[in-house]
Amino acid sequence: MLHRSIRWVALRDERLPALAEGAVVQVRAGGHVLAVARVDGILRAMDDRCPHQGARLSGGHVEDGHVVCPVHRFRFHCTTGACRMDLTPPVRVHPVRETEARVEVGLPATELRLFGRCVWRWGA
Repeated sequence: MLHRSIRWVALRDERLPALAEGAVVQVRAGGHVLAVARVDGILRAMDDRCPHQGARLSGGHVEDGHVVCPVHRFRFHCTTGACRMDLTPPVRVHPVRETEARVEVGLPATELRLFGRCVWRWGA
């Protein structure tokens, strides 16, 4: 089986443990700019760029499990990244692990693995 793995990166932002339900904040981690939201008590992360016209999703809010872009109100599902507007591409979402001690996000790894063995590496 050929797949790209993920790497877990700590999100060092003191706002996250107490982030209010429905709030969306911008967080930088591992060279990525993310929009992190609390939805149904769970932290969710996605790229902080609306594919429609490039606005920051972190300037928006959450409605019915979707992050709403503050510019044109396009809505992106917090789990799948799918847009409610059929012609707009999805936003890339990232898994989040939250414990009492830390919050981590799964980002694309910098290597390609085949049956658990690294077969190719690229930039950091």
